[in-house]
Amino acid sequence: MKKRLLAVLITAAILVASLTVFLVVRHVRNNRAPELSVVRERVIALVNASHAVNEIFWGEGLATYPRIYREYHERVPFYLSEDAGQYTYSESPTSNKLYYYTLSDEVHGDVIAYQYCLKVGDGIYVDVQNGASLTITDKTKYRYAKKTTDTAGEALLELGGYRYVALPDYEESEAEFYYTSSDQQYYDYVRDDAGYLTTAEIKSLAESVYAKDFLSSVYESIFTGITVSENSDGTLYARYIDYVDGEGRGWLMKSNIWKSADVARVYLFDTMRMSESRKSKRTDVYIDIDTFVPGDEENIKTVTVAITLQDGSWFLNAATY
Repeated sequence: MKKRLLAVLITAAILVASLTVFLVVRHVRNNRAPELSVVRERVIALVNASHAVNEIFWGEGLATYPRIYREYHERVPFYLSEDAGQYTYSESPTSNKLYYYTLSDEVHGDVIAYQYCLKVGDGIYVDVQNGASLTITDKTKYRYAKKTTDTAGEALLELGGYRYVALPDYEESEAEFYYTSSDQQYYDYVRDDAGYLTTAEIKSLAESVYAKDFLSSVYESIFTGITVSENSDGTLYARYIDYVDGEGRGWLMKSNIWKSADVARVYLFDTMRMSESRKSKRTDVYIDIDTFVPGDEENIKTVTVAITLQDGSWFLNAATY
């Protein structure tokens, strides 16, 4: 009886050991990392695509409109005398009043912008320089003359030792975009032609390259901001925010106090090999690739590229710069 019981126990132990070995072997096989040849092209595509994301997130970022405020030029009145429909400048106030302002030009120096449309009756407007009939739409228009002591050119007017010479083709330079005093201090407007108009569009690009688990640790600093203390320097502002202006238009804005990093890096894909320092498995693969920073080609650095399997496709699981 004891011998039979012992035989049963031995048999059971052998079966358990065999089952354990089988399960371990199956687990190892099921968890085996794919061959490099299987993921090689996907890795190359992901690394190349990551450069744009890296630049937006950590590099110089999306281009913004330069912070230019519209300069206000004080309007100064001037007066005209009229004789038989001919108008001339008057040093004394008259009922014929128009306005001018002075601006500084890099080429011409001081330039005078002056009105030339005078209302002379109900719905009647006249050009004080040539007598031509105008309309109310001309009332806010200006012509230009340069203020000079040069004797060249026919002067419209000579006054106070200066001559005012017409600039018929002159156009005031206009900035592409003007900021106002009500705009946010720490954020600049991203250009319309920068390629992305909302944070959602940036996220869509990022999620085509990087794994969602990795991005979840990045999004807070990029799109939300982090407060580490109540001190004035204890807040890291989000790099990008969505903003709706007073007219209801949506804008993408970028922080102007973030410190950008140099994210340029060239990958030598011919050196690609499975990492020896980090063990790969079925869903997570680590690949070593030699790289260099542009301009420092002699300083080769090995970067370990991490990819992870997400929804049946491979995505980067660590930054590549």
